[in-house]
This record gives sequence, structure tokens and C-alpha cells, in this order.
Amino acid sequence: MGDAPEQEISLDAAAMDELSNPVARALLDTIDSLRELQIGEIVNLPQIIVVGDQSSGKSSVLEAISSVRFPTKGDLCTRFATELVMRCAPETKIVVRTDPAGDGPSQNFYRTTFNKDALLGIIKEATEKMGIRVRSSKGFSKDVLRVEIAGPHVEPLTLVDLPGFFHSETEDQTQEGKEIVQQLAERYMKQPKSIILAVVAANNNLANQIVVEEARKHDPKRERTLGVITKPDLAAPGSQDEKKCLQLARAQESMHKLKLGWHVLRNRPEGKEEMSADDRDAYEDKFFQTGAWSHISPTSRGISSLRKKLSKVLLGHIQKTLPGLIEEIECNLTARQRALEQLGKPRSAPEDLRTYMLEIAEKFQRLARDGAEGRYGDEFFGDLSNDCKTRKLRAVLRILNRAFHATLVTKGVDRMIEWEDDNRNLFNGRVFGSVPDGVPEYLRSYLDLFNKFPKPAVISEMNLHEELEQLAAANQGNEFPGQPNGNIGFQLFKMQIRPWADIAGFYLNQVISFAKSFVEQLFLHVIGGDTQTSNAVLLFCVDKFFDDKQRILKDKLQEILRPYKSGYGPPLDVEFHATLLSTMVGRDAGRIASLIEEKFPAAFTDKGGKGLVRDHVEQALHHSEKASASEFGIERVVDMTMTHFQISLGTFAHNMVNLAVENCLISDLQNILTPSMVMQMSNERLEMLASESEAVQAERYTLQHEVNILTSGLRECTQCRPHQRTVLPEAFTRFPAGTLNQSSESSDSS
Repeated sequence: MGDAPEQEISLDAAAMDELSNPVARALLDTIDSLRELQIGEIVNLPQIIVVGDQSSGKSSVLEAISSVRFPTKGDLCTRFATELVMRCAPETKIVVRTDPAGDGPSQNFYRTTFNKDALLGIIKEATEKMGIRVRSSKGFSKDVLRVEIAGPHVEPLTLVDLPGFFHSETEDQTQEGKEIVQQLAERYMKQPKSIILAVVAANNNLANQIVVEEARKHDPKRERTLGVITKPDLAAPGSQDEKKCLQLARAQESMHKLKLGWHVLRNRPEGKEEMSADDRDAYEDKFFQTGAWSHISPTSRGISSLRKKLSKVLLGHIQKTLPGLIEEIECNLTARQRALEQLGKPRSAPEDLRTYMLEIAEKFQRLARDGAEGRYGDEFFGDLSNDCKTRKLRAVLRILNRAFHATLVTKGVDRMIEWEDDNRNLFNGRVFGSVPDGVPEYLRSYLDLFNKFPKPAVISEMNLHEELEQLAAANQGNEFPGQPNGNIGFQLFKMQIRPWADIAGFYLNQVISFAKSFVEQLFLHVIGGDTQTSNAVLLFCVDKFFDDKQRILKDKLQEILRPYKSGYGPPLDVEFHATLLSTMVGRDAGRIASLIEEKFPAAFTDKGGKGLVRDHVEQALHHSEKASASEFGIERVVDMTMTHFQISLGTFAHNMVNLAVENCLISDLQNILTPSMVMQMSNERLEMLASESEAVQAERYTLQHEVNILTSGLRECTQCRPHQRTVLPEAFTRFPAGTLNQSSESSDSS
């Protein structure tokens, strides 16, 4: 294969010199290297946007500024945005491409030379590539033609030529085309770092030219718009159009004053498109020697002064936007440095892989311990807001434990007993019943997880006694008359705890899900952009760990349930006796008080006049005993069963939290990947977990390249930034009264 032909650029050297500004050149070169990154707002770097109505002469203005031929009347009208990017560089480079408005690929043009006439052919070829046909349905395109030329004698400048605004539809300019032109202009003009070169024709009434209002809309403070008046030779001498444009040029027109001012150009006459640049400039100079336009300041007329003005305007605009540009560079640089840090150092040898995995293991173990113990100082856990709430593992577990216990309390009984004694209903309501309406907001979403479990059926105390009477009669043994068969109480207990297994199993699954999500997020945070290592660690370490824990917790649940399901999970004697006695005494006391109040109401009033006598109390107790008598002692069976249930529910909940969740799962999270495990890994295992993919290598190369450019750009931009003096509060800058006078007197005396 032969050598590629050398690229060559031939442009007007004199015009290039007039666009040159030694101070701006280095800064624009830096900006150009930043532009290549095409990241965020850094893409919107200073450039000159040339806009105007159709036939206003804006393409001629572009040609006059750059000495590069643009399509003018007689050639193809501008139908899309054209970006002409000129840069000074040690080597010659020509890049021509069309960038589609959508997601399609760019189309490159092959060019080895570029001179002042080359753009016409490029635009014609681009027009065909975009499918634009005169008098066809596609008269304009949102695609962009980008022409980049760089060389030793090229001055830094970016010019953007946009299709001209038009009022009325024609055969080849439809309403759809009008909207495309509007969208293209808005896309470029709204960029705050762009200078708007608003071109108006002197032979057209200013009020009829759309560009004036469009520029005001996107630059309401009129800070970055430079007005250009063209075709002064076509405005009738002494006409209103000429007077209005003369007022603009002299800054005497109040409605359209611009901070950058107005400039007048006399472009190449129509029909003399082949006129050389020198002849064009001479023709213009001659025009401004006579007539009303000769009184315009030389700095506000002619192409030579416009080039110099643009150079100064561009430099001033860059310096004004420099602080914001530096801030953007710093932000992008920090992001890339962090991404590069997360990728780690290049690794290929086993020692490199082991070092890389050791760093991951150490950081994971520290943050896993912090999450389990509720220390949320690392950036991984976020701030005090709820944005990263699932990463605050200890908080999640505590709320989930509370929701689990609340579900056991409200739905963890097979049948809810409706007691005849209201006092007992109130007492048991503290253990069983609906969750109150005042549930904290933070708890609601966790309680909703348990909505799948139904509320328990309700059975009245009387119906339960009747049911148990039938069972007791059918299961009589050697017990004394009036005493229950002890087995009935255990059978009732086993029936009542039926929901425990499902609720507890669901609770464990939720804990596993939250814990696994926490671990996954933590590894992704620690490993960063290395997706290959992330996937390998999650697959071979995390998934295996939680699969094992799923089986262990399932076995632990059965172990905790076993004594209750077997029918005899003995409570502590003292606690059981105290709770049972409290229940029975409380019930009997209430029943006796109700009977006494019913039989002897005077005893509960101040008007009784007499105290109770022994016979009254004995009579009341006798009635109480008769009311509570049962052939099989069912009431006592129920009391003992529900006492056992009440005590066991709390013990069961504690065991699930402490023996299952904390002991078998949470305490082991930090051991999913430890430094000691990494040290014992074989080379094959390390290769599987930590080897670099080609994508990671390419990403590291790209990031390092961008970091280098951003660092260089930041250094250059910072050097160009003016020093900002430190401002102290006024109280520290005022001299004490008399200090200046004393100082002056001392000076005079000396």
C-alpha cells in the first residue's frame, strides 16, 4: 500500500493575519483540544454564529471574513448548518464530515487539499448525501456539515453558517423547511458561549427582517450580538432604509443598540463572483470614500476592520466566559480522575491481580462492617436524605424487624379470640389486634411487604369453650373430674401458631433481599466501572454466599420452630406462673367486682350508709364460682394456652432476629470477600475475578487521554485568568479615625 498523499491548505495569508491575535491564539488552541472531547457543556465553546434573513448577504460576509468561498445567490442556497473550524497546528489536517441530527453514524469525506474554492464542492456533495433536492419534499436538513482545517498558517476561528430565515412558503421552501431553519438557528444562538453575527441588508426595511428579533430573544441583554449591515450600495441615497442603517452604524438608533456595536460591509457585487479578494477589498474601500457612508468611523466599516474587531470580540468573550469554562473543566476532570481511580492500575501479572483484589476486599470489608453497625460516614451511604436509604443496612434491618414483629402481633395467630370480658379484650389488644392508625410513615412501606398475609379469623370465647368441651369429652384420660387433659392445651397452642412459619419465612426472604441488594450496591461502588470484575465477583462470591445462607436460614427457622410445633416449648416457670396468675386474678377480680356491683349497688355509692358484710362477699364469690365452673376446666386450659402463646411469641420473634438473621447472616456479610481469602486464591481464581477486559483497557486509555487534555487545558485556561484580589469586610479596610492625618503629619515632619 502506498503512502497517503500529503494534505495541503491554501488560504489568503493577509486575511488570516487580520484574524490573528497573539493572546487569543494559545487560548483558542486549548479550547480546540477541549472541543475534541465532545463532553457536556464543553462542546459549547466560543464560536461565531452567522445568521440573517435570506438574501441578506450573510454568506458573502462569511466569505469576506474567512476568504473561503461560501454559496451565494447564483449558487446553491444554504440548506443546512455548516461549521467551518480553522485552527493553527504544526501539521496540516483536513477533516470533513456530516453529523446526523439523529443517532446514525457520521459520513466522512475524503479530502487532501483545501483552498478558498474547496467549500463549494464540499457543500454540493454534502447536499447530495443529505438527500436535499430543490423543489422536493426535503428542502432543508437538520444534519450538520463540519469542515475542520488545521495547519501552521491557519488562524483559530470557528464560523457557523446557518440557513437564512424566510417569511413566505414557496415551491421549494415549505412550512416544514421554515421550522427546520428556526430550530437550527435556536440550537446555535441559545448557546451562551457563542457570538451572534446578525446580518441585515440595508436595502430591506429593518422591521421586516426576522433576524433582529431572533437575536434579541436569545441575547436579551444584547451582550454577545454584533450587527453587520450589508448591501449599503443598494439602499437608495437619502431613503428611510439608508437613514435607519446609518443610525444603527452610529449607535444612534435606540431600539437596536448592541454592546458590540454595528459594522458596515460592502460585499462583492452580484454577477462578479469571480472577483479576487484583493479586488473585492479595493472595491469596498472605494465605496466608503464617498457618500453618506464615508462619515461612518473607519473602525465600523470594511472587512479589514471587521476581522480585527472579531478577533478582539472573540478574545473578550472568551475571557468573560473563562471562569465558567474553568469550572466545567474542573468538574469533568474530577469525574474522569475518579473513574480512572476506580478502574485501578493496569494489571496483567498475578501480583497485580492480587493487589487489585486486595484493595477491593479491604474496602468492601470496611464498608460492609460500617453498614451493619450503622456508621454512615462514607460517601457510599449518601447524606441524611432518603436517596440512599437502602444502603443504610442497620436502619433497614431495624425497621424490617419492627414490621415483622407487628405482623406477628396482628396476623400471627390462627384465630383471634373475642373475649366476653371487655377488660381482657383491652389487655389482649396490646398483644393481638390491628396496627393502630398512627403508624409512623417510615414503617408503612415495610408493613406493606407483609400485606399478603390475611387477618386471622375471629372466634368468640363462648364458641371456643364449646369447641374445646367437645374435644375434652372425646379425649378424657385418667385425670380427676373437673380437670382437663393437659394435651388439649398443647394442641390448641399448635393450632394457634400456624401462621408463624409462613410469616417468619417471608421475613427471612426479605432480609436476604435487602442484604443482598446492599452487598451488590457496595461491590459496584467499590469496583467502579470495571464491569467484568463486578460481574465475576457478584456471580462467584455474592450469589454463592447468599445461596448458602438461604439454606442455612431455612434450616435455622425449622430449628427455632421445632419446640413450638412439637407442642412443648417450655416457658420459664417463674415468668409463666406470674403471667398466668396475673391473667386469672385480673379476670376473677373484675368478675367479682361486676357481681358485687350488680347485687349490691349501694356498696359502690356514697349513699349506701353501710359497709359490706361477710355474707355479702361470700354470696358474691359463690355466684362467681358458679359462673366460671366447667366440667373439664376449659377456662383454665384457655388461660394457660394463651399465656404460653403470649410469652412464646416474643421469644420466637427475638430468636428469629438474633439467632437467625444476626448470627447466621448479618455477622457474616463482611466475610464474603476478605483479604485473607484473596491471599489464598489461586492464580486461576484471580484471573477469573480480576483480569482486565479489552473494554476496560480501552476505557482506561480513553480516560487517561481525556485527563491529560483536561489537565493541560485547565493549566492554560488558569494562566489566562486574571488575578482576583482578595476582598476583606469593610470593617477591616477602614483606617481608624485620625490615622491618615497622623501619618501625613509624621511624613511632613520627617
